[in-house]
Amino acid sequence: MSEMIEVERGVKLFVTENGTGKPLVMVHGWPVHHAMYEYQSSWLPAHGFRCILLDLRGFGHSDKPWSGYSYDRLAEDIHVIVQKLRLDRFTLLGFSMGGAVAIRYASRYGGHGLERL
Repeated sequence: MSEMIEVERGVKLFVTENGTGKPLVMVHGWPVHHAMYEYQSSWLPAHGFRCILLDLRGFGHSDKPWSGYSYDRLAEDIHVIVQKLRLDRFTLLGFSMGGAVAIRYASRYGGHGLERL
């Protein structure tokens, strides 16, 4: 399932899901997009994971606004997605720049459902 989720007025991010089970939000690195997790998101669902991949603003199928590229804003975008998908407990995974965004998310919203694998 794929959809566009509005994270702020006029800015929508591409989100795609594969599988059922324990939610795993996967944040890509720079300069790629959600497809960098193609192999993981096809293997992990068979092992009990719901893979949730997104394109950060400015990447892939997501909108490309002129502003909003701070780590705080990118973390807030993820928080909006987590809320709209109603994720109570989930694991957040990030690679490269996505790792920095995940750390910022954890520092700002760590008490909102993050858990270990």
